[in-house]
Amino acid sequence: MKKITFIPLFIAVVLFLVFLFFPNKIIEKWISDDRVELAKTEMNPLVYQGAYMQSRMLKGDNMMPIFGSSELVRFDPFHPYNYTKAADTPYDTYLVGRGGTQSLTHFMNIAEQGKDLRGKKVVFIISPQWFVKEGLDEFHFSPNYSMLQSYDLAFNKTMDRSLRKRGMERLLQFDTVQRDHILRTMYEYELSDHKERKILGRAAKFVGSFTRQLQHKKDIYYSLFVGDFKGDLKAQPELVEDRTFAEQIKASEQYGSERVNNDYGISSHYYNKKIKPKLALLKDYKSEEEYTESPEYEDLQLVMDAFKDAGAKPLFVSIPLNGKWYDYAGFDKDRRDAYYEKMDMVLEKSGHAYVDYTNHEDDPYFLTDTLHIGWKGWVYLDQTMDDFYKHD
Repeated sequence: MKKITFIPLFIAVVLFLVFLFFPNKIIEKWISDDRVELAKTEMNPLVYQGAYMQSRMLKGDNMMPIFGSSELVRFDPFHPYNYTKAADTPYDTYLVGRGGTQSLTHFMNIAEQGKDLRGKKVVFIISPQWFVKEGLDEFHFSPNYSMLQSYDLAFNKTMDRSLRKRGMERLLQFDTVQRDHILRTMYEYELSDHKERKILGRAAKFVGSFTRQLQHKKDIYYSLFVGDFKGDLKAQPELVEDRTFAEQIKASEQYGSERVNNDYGISSHYYNKKIKPKLALLKDYKSEEEYTESPEYEDLQLVMDAFKDAGAKPLFVSIPLNGKWYDYAGFDKDRRDAYYEKMDMVLEKSGHAYVDYTNHEDDPYFLTDTLHIGWKGWVYLDQTMDDFYKHD
């Protein structure tokens, strides 16, 4: 008969307990300031899906983070992060988002960082393509979803109760949340004001509290490995430092012109790879699209309300579409203007600070492709951020 040994199991349990109860303060000392600096531009999901690294970044009095999506990885000499270094601005920044991150993802992050955002100025870039008729879908939500932040939302006692419930109701519309039975039960229990399924709800909260603690411990350990990848930020300080706004505009136009080989103002690399091989097929391919009716507007309202609840001071940035390209794609000027006007109305009504760049849709080199700000667009944003930081 085979002898059964409990030594491997015992070792596994001991290692797990060491992992679970090892002091966070010691782990935090292993995370260097250099690693934190690299994490500001790494666009690693472990940063914006977590809690610790952003909390540490926000400790600086002069930190002004930028929330957005795929435009944030369009690095060039005029990118806001490069600009803060080259121009030695009185503020610092880090980047929150990647392709597929939209308002709901950012809402969860804002709820997580609430206390650290109080009194902080924040830049929030709004992308028109978020506002498709169906809004945020599972394909884009799931890879950017944070289990840690979703569990923390269930236990959040500082956020306005009605705002928290609106967030949970929206999150329950996604399969990623529905498949997590503990989380779903906690949300439903909270939404009923603890009146329905009391025993099951309390049990879910009990189990959920341990899951939440484990997620935070994992977040601390994961932070040890954030900042390992040092990407090419394409910094050229000489194009920015000691130059006036007009000189930076001229430099960005020259920089952009050297990287465009088509009539649409799209970067040659993007055009040759994504558009040129199927140009004929893309004619009028957006003829049925419009951006004035979308669940994304309610998600954006969650973001606006979450910033207000946290006591943050956001600047919302409304980005244009590429006019020439969207004309070719069949998304006519009237429909684009309808979106621009609605977004302007939404931002005006919010009471938050905002800047409207939508009159730049035909401005050469303001965008780097069909819809992403860059080159000259970054120069405008850099100057806007300077002014925003200086004034209350």
